[in-house]
Amino acid sequence: MRAVQRKKLEAELLTRRRVLVNALKNGQAEKRRGDDDGPLDLADTAMELRNQEFNYSLSEKERAELVSIDEALVRIDEGVYGECEECGEKITDARLKAIPWAALCITCQEKKEELASL
Repeated sequence: MRAVQRKKLEAELLTRRRVLVNALKNGQAEKRRGDDDGPLDLADTAMELRNQEFNYSLSEKERAELVSIDEALVRIDEGVYGECEECGEKITDARLKAIPWAALCITCQEKKEELASL
């Protein structure tokens, strides 16, 4: 990977990382502020629980993405970025452009998802 490409990719990943960290911090601050609303009726309680579940699932997704970004930054430093961690083949440029933190080629990712759904 050329030095210019590497710097651009690192900057892209670090920018996305900052966005995620800020989103997680803001979500935690919102949760703390929302805890002081006082008693809720049944409909409000149900809506609040639904919102909490939704926010929790988003933050879990964001946390997983954050870990993947950190791992991609390590792969860049180690010089193995763009290689599938499973089969060792090159991950396509189109996939890396869409998901710069991808660790698996599309074939291995599909196999992993298929196994997870069983």
